[in-house]
Order: sequence, then structure tokens, then C-alpha cells
Amino acid sequence: MTKSREKQALCDEREDSMTNVQAPLKGDEILVAAINVKIYAVRKKDGARIWKAEAPTGGGSSGIISLFITDEDKLIVGGGGRTACMNLFTGETIWLNKMPDCGYGEVGVIATTSRILPPRAQNALRTDDTLPPSYEESSSRHQQQQQSSPAVISCTAGKCVSIDMATGHQLWEFPCPKGGWYIPVALIEPVSAESHSSEQKVYVACGKWIYCLQARSGILEWSRPVSNMAQFFGSPVTLATAWSSRLAAETHSAYSQFPGSLVEES
Repeated sequence: MTKSREKQALCDEREDSMTNVQAPLKGDEILVAAINVKIYAVRKKDGARIWKAEAPTGGGSSGIISLFITDEDKLIVGGGGRTACMNLFTGETIWLNKMPDCGYGEVGVIATTSRILPPRAQNALRTDDTLPPSYEESSSRHQQQQQSSPAVISCTAGKCVSIDMATGHQLWEFPCPKGGWYIPVALIEPVSAESHSSEQKVYVACGKWIYCLQARSGILEWSRPVSNMAQFFGSPVTLATAWSSRLAAETHSAYSQFPGSLVEES
């Protein structure tokens, strides 16, 4: 970068800092971006900056920062072999977990939900049975008591680490057997009213393998190779379910009933 461009970048930085938003906002009004180990929160309707902060995790060897916004308006940050939790509205660091023995590489982050989302009763008159399942929040006190406090799932270097959302303390660590040093991919399913899904699940893909774990305890329910290739060269793995693919739309439609919180699945 030339000196003139560096000077222009500094001017832009100062100019942006003058546009900080002071008015109260809701979680679904905020867009967060991570650039060069800095995190920026902006208002979605016009891009006005709300706050700027250094990533508390650092960027490690790659400088890549991953982000996840929970349904309790907390910002989870992963990078440099660490995981952090920040206040979505102020950028203040709530906790930092250094994830011992997990290296200094990229960290993928996701979080369990804070409320139970049982399957919604389907309209008996509807003839289209090809639509994916939809969910609604439960107001049952008994079901709410069954739901454990949320947890963050951090994935890096062939391992998954579960961290308590409230305290930042590690709950469990799962070294993916036969997963090598690839970065695992995690997908979370909700707690369901159905008997076979009473525990919140985490599905993890790493290398050629897929694992199913209980989200809060880390107990392995099953593991299977998804491919029988004799040689594996570390191609990226992705996961999807009908529920996870529809999560953002389903939760946003119910947002007016629960102001101040929004689930966003990545």
C-alpha cells in the first residue's frame, strides 16, 4: 500500500469513528464483520458504525476470525486457537477461553440454543408433505427446565471443544478419531419433544468421518465414515439438515414474540 493510500485509510478510519450509533438497538438490527483481527458492528439499515474492537482471540497464524451471534445477543468469536464471548451491543469482552493444546489456527464457532424448539403441529388440511419440518418455541415450564444452559462448540485442528456460555469454562473436549488435523465442521440440532431427540445433538464432520455427540455432555452416540475413499487429501466438508437450513427464517418469524433475541445459524 502506498503512503497516500495509507493516509486515506487512516482518514477513513477517523471519519468512520465519528458515526458511532448511540440509540438503543435490537440484536437483529446489527451486522458484525471481522477484518484484519478487528471486529466492527454496524447498523444494518445504513451501515453506521456501532462499535469497533480488537478481536480478543487474536488472529493466530492465519488472521481469520469466525463469528456467531447467539439467541441471547452474545457475539462468539473464534480465532488463533481461542474462543471469546463479547457483548453484541458494546463490543465488551465477557470471557476468553484459551483452549489449551489446541494450537493457534482457525477456530469455527457455533452455539446451542437457550430455548427448546419442539416440532410444531402441522396443519392436518395441508396436502403438501414435502416441506421441511418447522419449529416453534415451547412455553412449558417443564420443558424449559429440561433445557441446559447454552454451550459454545469450538472446532479447530481435529478437535471440538465445548464451552459454557455463561462462564467461559470448558465443558468437554472431543479429539475426532481418525479425523486428523483437519478443521471439524459442527452442526447443532434443537432439543425436540420427540422421545428419540430429548438431548441436544452436535453433528461433527472431520476428514472422512461424521460424529454425533450430546451437546452438553460430549457423550459420543455414534460415528461413521461418510466416504470409503482409500486416500483422502483434506477436501473441505460441509453439513446440512432441513432444520438448520431453515433456522434463521423460522426464528426471525417468531422474533416479535421474543424481542431482543435472535438465533442465527452458520
